[in-house]
Amino acid sequence: MDKEMEILEYLQEFHKSEGNAVSAGELSILFNLSKRGLRAVVTALRKGCYPICSSNYGYWYSKEPEDIRKTVSRLEAQVKNMELAVTGLKKAIE
Repeated sequence: MDKEMEILEYLQEFHKSEGNAVSAGELSILFNLSKRGLRAVVTALRKGCYPICSSNYGYWYSKEPEDIRKTVSRLEAQVKNMELAVTGLKKAIE
């Protein structure tokens, strides 16, 4: 079984709510991944339509629409921040 499916099954079994989220650090250690590698796995799972949610508390698997909406909102805020950073850098070279 590959890391993606191992992590998915682990979250589905043991971490099903924000109150029971698992930290990135703990997941990285459990699955022998760097934090960057873990983020890549989580991104791949999300691209595959698996509802991996996250907050400051960590990651969890949820089919609750509100959990998913909150995670989408956090991701959209990150994208907006990155867009602002890109804009600032572009202006720096004009």
